[in-house]
Amino acid sequence: MPNHTHLALAELEKIGKLDCIITQNIDRLHHKAGSSAEKVIEIHGVSAIVNCLKCRESYSRDDIQALLEEKEEIIAPVCKKCGGPLKEATISFGQAMPEKEMAEAEYRAQSCDLMLSLGSSLVVYPAAYMPQYAQGAGAKLIIINMAPTPLDDAADLVFHSKTGEILPKIVEEVAKRIGG
Repeated sequence: MPNHTHLALAELEKIGKLDCIITQNIDRLHHKAGSSAEKVIEIHGVSAIVNCLKCRESYSRDDIQALLEEKEEIIAPVCKKCGGPLKEATISFGQAMPEKEMAEAEYRAQSCDLMLSLGSSLVVYPAAYMPQYAQGAGAKLIIINMAPTPLDDAADLVFHSKTGEILPKIVEEVAKRIGG
């Protein structure tokens, strides 16, 4: 279920103040909160999709789960098209990042005028480069995270708090100021 942060980001989009969301989350909660699919870049993939590791055919995770539950024995799911092994469409440690999503995320980071880093320790790379790309291109950086991050000193504004407590207040204030 989407939390206050997901809902606040959807509201930012609604009032025209959000270009995109670059997320490491795999749960699709941004979509469920109302963010447009074209505005969400899921750099760690999504858990709702299963891909064949051999031919790249995609399946709904729910469909694969239903097939597995029909079987009495435990079996590894295989692709209907080529018989290859299936894996959730998420990035595992050591696995290459998706080129298309990473290129889009880097482009968007370098094109923004303000980057919000929300609930991230900023120590997982290459995602942790995004705020640095943004600042390198002249953007302002706001960090909201419970604990300090390696970029706190370089940020324009830092809140050590829960994103769900701070971001809705910021969005409410932005909406008031622009008459949204």
